[in-house]
Amino acid sequence: MNAPINVPMTTPVTAPMTAPMNAVINPYKEVYLDVADRIGRNLCRDAVWDGARCNWLGWSMEAVNQNWVPAYRSFAGDLYGGTSGIALFLAELHQFSGDKQQKRILEGALNQALSLSDKMQGPARSGFYSGSSGFAYVLVRIGTLLKNEALIARGLREMASLKEHVPDAMFIDVIGGSAGAIPAMLKLGLEHQRPDFIAMAQSHGDYLLTHASKSDAGWSWETMHVPGQKHLTGHSHGVAGIVTALLELYRATEEKRYLDGANEGLRYERGLFSAQHNNWPDLRIMDASQTDAPPVYNMAWCHGAPGIGLSRLRNVALMPDDAMLMQELNAAIQTTASSLMPAWVHGISNFSLCHGACGNAELMIMAGQYLKRPDLTQIAEKIGQEGWQHYGQSDMPWPCGVAGTGETPNLMLGTAGIGHFYLRLYNPEAVPSVLIVTPPEKVGS
Repeated sequence: MNAPINVPMTTPVTAPMTAPMNAVINPYKEVYLDVADRIGRNLCRDAVWDGARCNWLGWSMEAVNQNWVPAYRSFAGDLYGGTSGIALFLAELHQFSGDKQQKRILEGALNQALSLSDKMQGPARSGFYSGSSGFAYVLVRIGTLLKNEALIARGLREMASLKEHVPDAMFIDVIGGSAGAIPAMLKLGLEHQRPDFIAMAQSHGDYLLTHASKSDAGWSWETMHVPGQKHLTGHSHGVAGIVTALLELYRATEEKRYLDGANEGLRYERGLFSAQHNNWPDLRIMDASQTDAPPVYNMAWCHGAPGIGLSRLRNVALMPDDAMLMQELNAAIQTTASSLMPAWVHGISNFSLCHGACGNAELMIMAGQYLKRPDLTQIAEKIGQEGWQHYGQSDMPWPCGVAGTGETPNLMLGTAGIGHFYLRLYNPEAVPSVLIVTPPEKVGS
């Protein structure tokens, strides 16, 4: 059994809740931090304790008879919908607030995740959002924020435990498989001088290359295993996320096979782009009786232009000589911006990261930051201001990502993720995105 984490309760040494000096020109900066802090305090209030561990009750999606249905339950330990994701948000918040209660709660949430870490087994164990590679990332990130070397070491051990895990064809996408594990392995491997992690990432990359479906249209991957369903586009479950993982491997290793695989994946996804919709189709079969229905063009991090845009934004940095990448990025930005701008007129029904306004606005934050486009940043800020006016300042329940239900506290579907979005608005340099993992440059570059 894993021992509880003992984080010393020292007097906070962080600054009081004031905006960074380079951000004081924006009067809303303090509002963004206040909204995040309100969400953090509500999470502290609602935590349910058992000894040194805490958890929450909330809505999540569960697979029942091959359908996804809402379930009200306590949480597992994963990043996507579990206690480690909530702990990550509270740790990012704590670097600005110095709040002892937030630190105590994140410690309890990590202890809960550690107590469940042996359940992160099976074929999806390597997943970033569902498994141990994401949990390792969380442990190292929180250990870094808290200057807790023991926590960092625990995270590195968690990642090292994946050496014996064999990649599985059922789980190869960003959410639960190799494409999500690769960037996390590279990030920790490069930052902590762990060549064994680089080798693990290569093992997953080679598995992706071996299991690609190769055709005249390019390379694609079976990620959801639904009879009759075409191979998906998109970041979380589709080709875009796999392409980015392969390009990260090429940057880290200079092994050309990863570049070749990425180019073939891009060729497949480009063949499905719709100029009419300025978007890529969501090819999931949602109703087995309607396999011939025309494709839909969703607008979410998980499916559609916002998530593909994040992938392409990273691809531009990894493969700057491909002019089509910038064209595709601009298309994704335009389509995502156009979908967000009516939101503050007609209202926002879902603020979640996975498939809500906050996740879509992340593309505006990152593109605004890296392309030096303040007009895009302003779109994301407008989403934040709308949330503050309607929910943040009045403590009304936030519209979350489980349709037909109420507020839920987890990261990718709920308020922890919404709070993380507000921290990104407050200080994107200090708070990394959780929607795409960006490893550092390769050693020696």
